[in-house]
Amino acid sequence: MKWLFIYKKALFIAIAFMLIGQSALAATAYVPVRISIKFILSSGGSRPASGNLNTDAEINAEFDWGNTILTDNLSELRLDLIEFVDLSGVSQHYSNDATNANRDALRDDAIADPTTYKWRTDAINIYINGGTGSAISDLPPDNDIILMNQWCGNTPSCVLHELGHSLNLLHTHQDGGADGCSDTLEDNSSWTKNQIAINAYGKTYANCTAAEKNQVDLVFNNVMSYHAGEPQLRLSYCQMDRTSTQADSDRGWLLTREPVYVDSAYTGSESGRFPTPYKTLQSAINAGLSGKAVVLQQGSYTAPTSPISDSSYIVTRFGTSTVGQGCLLYSLPVDMEKSKIPQVSNAIKAVQSEDTAARKVMRGAKAAAKMVGTKGTEQAEQDKSSMMENAELTRKLHEDNAIGHLLYAEVFATGKEKIAIQLELAQRYKYSRNCTEAVGFFILVADNTTQPHLRARALYEADNCRKLIERSQKGAVSKQREKNANKQRELKEDEQIEE
Repeated sequence: MKWLFIYKKALFIAIAFMLIGQSALAATAYVPVRISIKFILSSGGSRPASGNLNTDAEINAEFDWGNTILTDNLSELRLDLIEFVDLSGVSQHYSNDATNANRDALRDDAIADPTTYKWRTDAINIYINGGTGSAISDLPPDNDIILMNQWCGNTPSCVLHELGHSLNLLHTHQDGGADGCSDTLEDNSSWTKNQIAINAYGKTYANCTAAEKNQVDLVFNNVMSYHAGEPQLRLSYCQMDRTSTQADSDRGWLLTREPVYVDSAYTGSESGRFPTPYKTLQSAINAGLSGKAVVLQQGSYTAPTSPISDSSYIVTRFGTSTVGQGCLLYSLPVDMEKSKIPQVSNAIKAVQSEDTAARKVMRGAKAAAKMVGTKGTEQAEQDKSSMMENAELTRKLHEDNAIGHLLYAEVFATGKEKIAIQLELAQRYKYSRNCTEAVGFFILVADNTTQPHLRARALYEADNCRKLIERSQKGAVSKQREKNANKQRELKEDEQIEE
């Protein structure tokens, strides 16, 4: 029902665009929030060989999921990854856990030496390291840094959870439910759906109405909650408003495109800012829109008499902590190159070497291809394509070698080290689209761990992989049937020709 509702809203907006009939409406886009990622390397120049955020694929997936969640909630904002670099020479911060003190020390060092730390004043600086904790950001006005360890527990996007704090969102369980939003029920990080429902409505979740269940789900599955076992995908209207207000306030340093807000239901003084939007599109056009993003709040709009500039963008919008130590739902080691078991230590070091080589190959190929591409000739395009194909093959070889070393390490590892390696194998198989192997290792993690949140996550991931396998098998069957049908048609045509 929720998805049907969203579909109807999106359809309404599309129809409204057709009625306006201005040429610039083809430039539908979003408001990019600039993010700079820096991965702090060890003194040996490596990332950890295991973790939730130790590979490019995992980090990119965090951003993909974050933008999927923002899209599904019909936010105008999107995560814009403008930079992704490995950072050497600052290994004193490599193992630091995500605490207020460590975040502030890193921020102070980065501001004092922006060149070494690649500190930016035009983006939120996310530093990822090999710490075994979770993640920590900060509320405005110190919302220009996020420190992320390897076991950030919010799924599927810890980055979006921390960015929520940067954009002035509190936890749903903040101070007994005082998260600053009246449209979220009182929450406690340890509560089940039943406990949230009983506290709010005096009855269990199963006995709630559909509307009441939706309100419980809004908290339990909220991006800013600590609940585990189900994905955190939702934002309330109030939370959307808080993020829009903060992003608009920080537009000078944070946003790539300046938003101009328009809300047909608004009454009051107009400036085009989020708290005081224009009431009509024509008012926004009169103020000048070149290179800006027009953000239309849900509603009906009168067609403007002046055309919208082709360099403008149309964006749709739906809806109206003291940050703690992050959401550490489970704990596993990430520094297994220091393992006391020699076979594990040596294998993990080999994994780190293969990972580093894979990244260098792709970055070198992209740089070379970029230089060749400037020539603009057909031969240059062929050379560019050949470079990238060869680089992909070499990268795949390094990644396969890394998996081989992990499999060797898993044989000798014990305790939490063994579980950490099994989880890393599951994740690497998942991102390489080998879901069959991924399911096996996720199940091993679930069977071997005594940590309930880790077990819940592993089972959730295994179930998702099974669904991907089922869809793939159905697709293969469908293609085979189509192939058989085509073959039958060809045979019939041949028979008719012979007759």
